[in-house]
Amino acid sequence: MKSLVILILGICSSLVVISQNKSENLLNFDDLSSESYVVQNLELKQSKDGLELNLKKGVKGSITFLPGDKYWDLTQWIFLSLELENMTDQELRFEPLIQYDNPRRGDKFFPVNNKHIGFLKPNEELIYNCVMIRDKINTSDYPQSVDFPQMKGLPNGVILNYAGIDAKHIKGLRIDFPKQDYERRVYIKRLFKNKAALPELYTNDRASFFPFINKYGQYKHVDWPGKITKDKQFAEAIEKEQDDLMQNPGSPEWNRFGGYVNGPGFEATGHFRTQKVDGRWWIIDPEGCLFWSAGVNSAGRLEIPTPTKGREHFFEGIPDKTPCNASLFAKDQYKHGLANLYRKYGEDSEEEYVATSLKRMKSWGLNTLGGWSAESVGEHPDSIKLPYTVYINAVSPGINEKFPDVFDARWKANLEVKIRAKAALVKDDPYFFGFFINNEIHWGNPNSLVMHSLEKGADCAGKKEYIKLLQQELKDINSFNELTGATFDSWDDLLTGKVKAGTLKIAGLKEYNIKHYTSMCELYFKITKEFIDKYAPNKMYIGCRWHGNHKNKINTTISAKYLDILTFNAYENEVEFYPYPAQDIDKPFIISEFNFGALDAGKFFTGLGYASDQRNRGEKYRNFVEGALRNPRCVGAHWFMWANSTTAGRGNGENANCGLVSMTDQIYYELIAYIRETTYRMYRYRTEE
Repeated sequence: MKSLVILILGICSSLVVISQNKSENLLNFDDLSSESYVVQNLELKQSKDGLELNLKKGVKGSITFLPGDKYWDLTQWIFLSLELENMTDQELRFEPLIQYDNPRRGDKFFPVNNKHIGFLKPNEELIYNCVMIRDKINTSDYPQSVDFPQMKGLPNGVILNYAGIDAKHIKGLRIDFPKQDYERRVYIKRLFKNKAALPELYTNDRASFFPFINKYGQYKHVDWPGKITKDKQFAEAIEKEQDDLMQNPGSPEWNRFGGYVNGPGFEATGHFRTQKVDGRWWIIDPEGCLFWSAGVNSAGRLEIPTPTKGREHFFEGIPDKTPCNASLFAKDQYKHGLANLYRKYGEDSEEEYVATSLKRMKSWGLNTLGGWSAESVGEHPDSIKLPYTVYINAVSPGINEKFPDVFDARWKANLEVKIRAKAALVKDDPYFFGFFINNEIHWGNPNSLVMHSLEKGADCAGKKEYIKLLQQELKDINSFNELTGATFDSWDDLLTGKVKAGTLKIAGLKEYNIKHYTSMCELYFKITKEFIDKYAPNKMYIGCRWHGNHKNKINTTISAKYLDILTFNAYENEVEFYPYPAQDIDKPFIISEFNFGALDAGKFFTGLGYASDQRNRGEKYRNFVEGALRNPRCVGAHWFMWANSTTAGRGNGENANCGLVSMTDQIYYELIAYIRETTYRMYRYRTEE
């Protein structure tokens, strides 16, 4: 079998071998040339301890380190790391930013934001690891990737994403020190490349590296605090958690819904709603208290499925499928998380885990079950319930894979059936927070959505509607041809033919495309809102979870007429000055997904939000949520997600340290401590701000 694995895992023999714990300095601080750095708005002294930086009160300063040659090549390393020491008795914030070129992108190179945020405690010395999420176009620099299909993060932590940096062409590291209300003195003691990109065992004895995932779904070849190696540790974890819950019963600011019990009172309607108070948007809970939604996605669920087909040699301890364990399998996937749930709590423990999760959330300072969460909260006693959401997916038939053909009666009928069914379960429950309808719709833009419509056949209702508009506006098919460079003989010819992408100058129809796009957006939100009002009156419609560049002035402006709250999935460092929706749209929003992950707990991918370590995950959570609380239109932030992704990647390759708990249900207590610190006092913070 080993010989077969070696053949399957054949790979370029030119891989660089670097000892697992080795690091190498990028600059010699004992004899540092002044050409190696540039400073702005700070005083610098060289000493035996490194570079001493002094910053005045209320001043932003920076230092940029530069390579001796044109670039630093960090392809064989995971981190660009810093060693710093805070010489003041106040917390000090610093913001490293990796600067790079990406020549393999050519003219299509658009730099991604590599801003990190770190915090030094008073008089603290710290090593901070800057994560390098790498551009997938540079995959050839990592020949080991062929051995790890369906994994965005490779063992040790090489992250290959659709957008990222080119680690071969690092041209500098800028460290910004933002304004703070006190003078600061900090030493930078070391700048170094850190942690080998390849595991030593993989390099030295590839056949022995596999399987690299143990029966619990964890990485075999590294240890970390909280790693499960024996079943008895589950009982120990339960005991530890019980002590923690007793010591942290929840925020004294909260009522039973998680609203501000000590705040002003407003009309109590028995439902969640929104209201603007003194120029700031709020949610009002069913009892009339101010409410801010501190949530988490996928709460109450621990499944963690991972594809196994073609990757069987990755895993040890996956049992043969039998009638008794069939729930652990789904097509070609195995659910490590669910297997661990059974090991920890016993068979058929999924429903009990919802109750466990609700108790945890109250203790942790989280008051909302966000998208993808367990929807059975209504079945539990009021003493443990929390506000919860439901999700409905209704995009078929579609104009593209994620935008429905809103002119098609089948879409409308399908949407109505689904809303009616979910509404029957939640319409009378005061703990029900709101409806998410669809997720990360590919709204595109007027030109792209029209092009998707024209690519379809005569049975596409949206295409018929668009051609009807063109007939009214242009009258003659020849006018269409002149504007687009087409050669259609008639409107019917256009309807029955499937136009190939790139064959029309679609921008020539811009004004008509905008009209059609506007009509689609209007119908989408209007019809959905009507069904929610019909089957669940007074319950909130909380949007479609916009992402990336799919939010635009047209769709967000129209949505504001129908949505109670707009929802954005935003993997940003901060949202205090978030630009969506546009300033002239007076409507509240929730960040429905954000997170920060690290590579110090057995995972290979941080996720789109990244941190130096588990502590920095918590620091960045606090910083993010406090900024959101200062934003007068933001009424909530939901972490993505409850549990980590699978180590070997789920179907889309994600294998991130994105969870509040691991796939073995081990709690990240350091992160939870920061969440409690932030959300236990969030109402006082927001009302006193």
